[in-house]
Amino acid sequence: MLNRLRPISLACFFLPVFTVIISYLISIKLNLVAACIPNFEGCTSISRVGRYEPVKFFFKPMMYFYALSIFFFWNIFLKEIKIIRIKSKNLIFFTFITVIFLCLYITFLGESKVYSFFKRIGIYFYILSIVILQFSSNKMLIKNKKKLSKFFNYKIVKFNYYLSSFLVISGLILLPILIIKIDAFPQIKNIVSWNYFLLIQLFFLLFFFSLKKSTYPAST
Repeated sequence: MLNRLRPISLACFFLPVFTVIISYLISIKLNLVAACIPNFEGCTSISRVGRYEPVKFFFKPMMYFYALSIFFFWNIFLKEIKIIRIKSKNLIFFTFITVIFLCLYITFLGESKVYSFFKRIGIYFYILSIVILQFSSNKMLIKNKKKLSKFFNYKIVKFNYYLSSFLVISGLILLPILIIKIDAFPQIKNIVSWNYFLLIQLFFLLFFFSLKKSTYPAST
């Protein structure tokens, strides 16, 4: 039932956004990070927000719930479009890659060099796989408009497709900034990370609004 994706898509948007915001506010109160508007000033990173005790005891479990939400979102989505006889090809593969590397990032979020290595591997592959997953999903919806027009508002679907296309292209351009260390302007990397994170989550909110409320079970 495609209607099941409505609450899950909201969970995929709000869970990580609220988790990061709440963790940041708590970290500020405990003097663990600097206070600013990170999307514009880049005074701290998302990883630093959820890295320290006691904040990590809230941050990590909530992000695991987010990873679980991602898995359920695409699992239901792929099952339903399969009923409508739409091929999904490699999307299930990227679903597992996204969830696995997100969990790797969450698990190894810490201070040691070993933890830092696995944290970086986890977050980079998570970002790569989820933007490919979002782009491919939107492309598939656009390609099968005739079969899915009764389920989706295609004005929003197209906007979401443009957003995911932008994320893929900008990701290729911005990846070097996320990898290299910029001593002169360390805040640039943080600004890029915070805004890219928000745009990735925006996919799920747009997906929620693109689903028509009168959507009926695909299996019927």
